[in-house]
Amino acid sequence: MKPMNIFLTAGLTITLVSCNPVEVPDNPGTQPVTESLQVDNTVALGSDNRVIYELNLYNFTQAGTLQAAGQRLEELRTLGIDILWLMPVQTRSTQGKIGTLGSPYALHDYTEVNPDHGTLADLQAFVQKAHQLCMEVWLDWVPNHTGLDHVWVTSHPEYYKKQNGQIAHPNNYGDVYQLDYSNTDLQQAMTDAMIYWVRNADIDGFRCDYVSSPEIPGAYWQTAIPAIRAAADGKYIWMLGEADFADKRELYNAGFDYDYAWGFHDQLKNNLGKGSSASAVRTQCTALCNNGNYTLMDRMVYLTNHDDIGNNFSDNYFSYWADNVAPLTVLRFTLYGMPLLYNGQEIGWRKVQNYFNRDVISWSNSDRKLQNTIRTLIALRHTQPALAGGKKADRPELTWLETDNPAVLAYIKKKGENEVVVVLNFAAEEVKSYVIGQPEGDYEQWLNSATVEQGPAKTTLHLKASEYMTLPAKGYMVYIKK
Repeated sequence: MKPMNIFLTAGLTITLVSCNPVEVPDNPGTQPVTESLQVDNTVALGSDNRVIYELNLYNFTQAGTLQAAGQRLEELRTLGIDILWLMPVQTRSTQGKIGTLGSPYALHDYTEVNPDHGTLADLQAFVQKAHQLCMEVWLDWVPNHTGLDHVWVTSHPEYYKKQNGQIAHPNNYGDVYQLDYSNTDLQQAMTDAMIYWVRNADIDGFRCDYVSSPEIPGAYWQTAIPAIRAAADGKYIWMLGEADFADKRELYNAGFDYDYAWGFHDQLKNNLGKGSSASAVRTQCTALCNNGNYTLMDRMVYLTNHDDIGNNFSDNYFSYWADNVAPLTVLRFTLYGMPLLYNGQEIGWRKVQNYFNRDVISWSNSDRKLQNTIRTLIALRHTQPALAGGKKADRPELTWLETDNPAVLAYIKKKGENEVVVVLNFAAEEVKSYVIGQPEGDYEQWLNSATVEQGPAKTTLHLKASEYMTLPAKGYMVYIKK
């Protein structure tokens, strides 16, 4: 892991503690031997092995404040979270608001902390503590539009796009106004607002909303991103764009570090859903991994997020995937890119989270099997070079293994001497299948869906080049070659 910097902001000194990966002792031998596995408090080998966590302050704690969320940062560090993506922390517009809260993407002021969450000092303290725990904080940013009562509406009406003499609403959203990027003063004001948070709250990055908007030219980001990074005094500022850049190809070279693997996600929904076709999954995974447009940037992969299901909030990700949630979670952490967890996902929270109203997560209601699976997956992601993301030149090799069951998907990820074998069963019943092509030798099985509910454990065993495996319904196994 590259050294962490010490950052200074006005009136605030931040000292970062040393972050060293947890050592997992070897257990030699070829006879199956099972022992408990330490998966908590692991640290990513480097920036390509990180996990990002989306946090809705209103739903994360009963208080809904930065102070309350800050008191739970140790839990997220124990889980192994590297990046905290805060949904918009700014004040929300009240004019035309939807629900009791209004939309987090209809802002009243870009540089004012929502008093429901706290103050600027509270945000500074939150970031400071996150940094001490070796976590970064990225802010959600809304560049395309503002709320109807944003301070710019009266102070700078020229910043807005007009239609028939009236300020336009993007996509017929009645609670927001469209900004006009043909106005260079607006472009500078937007960049300055982002720099404000870098300088005043020591923010590490931005998740930028709706960057595929036809109203925001790609050239804006080519200017804004270097300016934001230059203002950080040597600290690297990460940029995630909410789009599949295939929808706006000029963004490939605009300076973003990540986009959403949106097309991959949607194709899996369309071609797998609640089904069992491993070939459908393999086809979409191959397209994801072979996309030649992503040579100099990475992608964020996800099973759910705050608006994946849509803004009617009538369903959640279990509605689309059902029992495929577990094997697809394994896929997201082991195949490609940087995996996202949406708050509550780590405990299998199934209640729809409506961001126009408060829907506080009940953290005592956990799915132990899924919770232990995710804990183990984060440890795998952190400690295995073969599970890194990154630029094309740095990515691990992917090799598909052959099976004799149409519901079983198997593959090897390899980087240097490190090899990880993943086997997934999408059938709704137990299956027995040959898995063919993995190197024969001694392995550590870090994940077994048949036993993980009892707690993380590893089994040292020997795999043959053609191994006959029994997998539970919607089951999964992950092996590391010794």
